Amino acid sequence: MPIGDALGTAEQSRAVRLLPGWSPPPGLLAFSPVHLGLRKLLMGSLVAAFCGQTAMVYLDDTAENLPKMSPLGVQGRRLWHEHNCQVCHQIYGFGGFLGPDLTNAIQRLSRARLDEMLTKGNAQMPAFHFDSEQIDAIETFLGELSDTGIGVARSAPPLDARTVLTALDAEAAERRPPEAAARGLLTFKSQCTTCHVPLQATALGFNTAPDQSMLVDRLDDATIRSTIVQGRLQKGMPAWPMLNAAAVDDLVAFFHWLRDERDAIVARLPESAQPQGLPWWEFK
Repeated sequence: MPIGDALGTAEQSRAVRLLPGWSPPPGLLAFSPVHLGLRKLLMGSLVAAFCGQTAMVYLDDTAENLPKMSPLGVQGRRLWHEHNCQVCHQIYGFGGFLGPDLTNAIQRLSRARLDEMLTKGNAQMPAFHFDSEQIDAIETFLGELSDTGIGVARSAPPLDARTVLTALDAEAAERRPPEAAARGLLTFKSQCTTCHVPLQATALGFNTAPDQSMLVDRLDDATIRSTIVQGRLQKGMPAWPMLNAAAVDDLVAFFHWLRDERDAIVARLPESAQPQGLPWWEFK
């Protein structure tokens, strides 16, 4: 009997002893040199990938080239940890996913909005009753954090929320919207800009706050109203039952006006079309 057939018979016999009622297909050598070689190649590839990733992490000198955080920023970071902000929020995508990524949040938060969030809370955001010095520390921490880079990679630079809102106000002043839309603009700025930035989608952990300037193209008015009042928690959208029916109608009117004036608002933001030039391994 040829040696190969003898080995095959032996392997089949062992398989039958280990797994009664089953035998490998004829000629299949589960422990042939070819299979062992493939396993070694696969294991070697995994080890090489692990070593390469480890080297990239420990040889990265990005942090060494950044300025040290100021004492006030360090105080804000301490407050961040003491109040377990990372349970709900992320920094560079790491953390909880109940709230938005705050790496660049300071770009879209006014001081008034920050004061309100940290003293009164908002929806699922608890009230921390911070005093002005503590809010100063948090604001400094978030500002210095934002200067370290972009938390969520994008195909274009993220728009600065304050610049967008300034353009929005300028457009509203020049081409006055209907009264309902004007009231909706005020509600939007006071309640919605924590997560939403007009003219761009905003990453919120696993979810994304959509571009509200295109909202009426995707949803009818009834769906928009129900989404505002009831929320979509599975998508990260909280419910807003505290808004009365008139305020919700004003928001819907504002979204229609925003869609109509979108191109004019974009024209005030020439930097919005500039590519960021991300490396090939980055993603939105």
